[in-house]
Amino acid sequence: MRTALGLGFVLLLALPSLSSAEIYRWTDAEGRVHFTQDLSQVPPAHRPQAERSAAAPRSDRLQTYATPPAAGRGSVRPRTRRPRPGEVLRIPFSKRGDMMVVDVTLNDRVSAPFVVDTGASDVSIPEEMASRLGIRIGPETPYRRYTTANGVIAKPVITLDSVQAGEARLERVRASISSTMDVGLLGGAFFNNFTFQVDPAANVIAVVLNDRVRAGRSEAQWRQKFQRARADLARLERYIDENHFSRASRVAGLEEKRAELEDELQALEEEADRAEVPQAWRE
Repeated sequence: MRTALGLGFVLLLALPSLSSAEIYRWTDAEGRVHFTQDLSQVPPAHRPQAERSAAAPRSDRLQTYATPPAAGRGSVRPRTRRPRPGEVLRIPFSKRGDMMVVDVTLNDRVSAPFVVDTGASDVSIPEEMASRLGIRIGPETPYRRYTTANGVIAKPVITLDSVQAGEARLERVRASISSTMDVGLLGGAFFNNFTFQVDPAANVIAVVLNDRVRAGRSEAQWRQKFQRARADLARLERYIDENHFSRASRVAGLEEKRAELEDELQALEEEADRAEVPQAWRE
């Protein structure tokens, strides 16, 4: 089976819930089990089933570790460079019960087993793992909203220097930090950069870099982000130009908001530069 990994695509493997707050499992009409961290990815008809699975208590846990696992028989030697377009890279996986698990190294420092969750838009790491990486959450850390069994919650979002799974390595990968999970999820921010083929007999995922994607976003998604950022700034500037304010505090507040939107657009440009996003995708 060969296909492109896109946002919202879920590997058709039976992957049980790991956290009562964040992991959803449901079975479709063809008997296939789906697994995702994002409730909005679950078809409406299956959401009650998914929410029940998320609320069910679990006793199974994966043991995490802070040093690379010992290379065993059939292991794949990691590569430390960005893959070339068309190059086939192998990611070994193991099954823990019904879960599909891969060994992942973050920032060339911390290694641990991660559950494959292509239904999640980002890579997700537990707070304890972020602490071992030396990541600290401060007032300047951006947050993103996620839908969970407990409602919509905001999580800190950071950029990992590198994510290595088997031979596949990416740099500057978006990740969220979870306060409720003790196991990492390898989500769309990693897999959306590749097309893939699963070999269940060899327990290997073969991936090929998708040159139509930059930093986990397609051309359409990059265009949408730039258009939205510029539209927000233009809308505010029109509002300021078309209205006359007598209170200096009101003017100061609007100018502060304009500076904030300009900073966000500049940050997006810098992110696009790092990801080598073509200029045409930014229009």
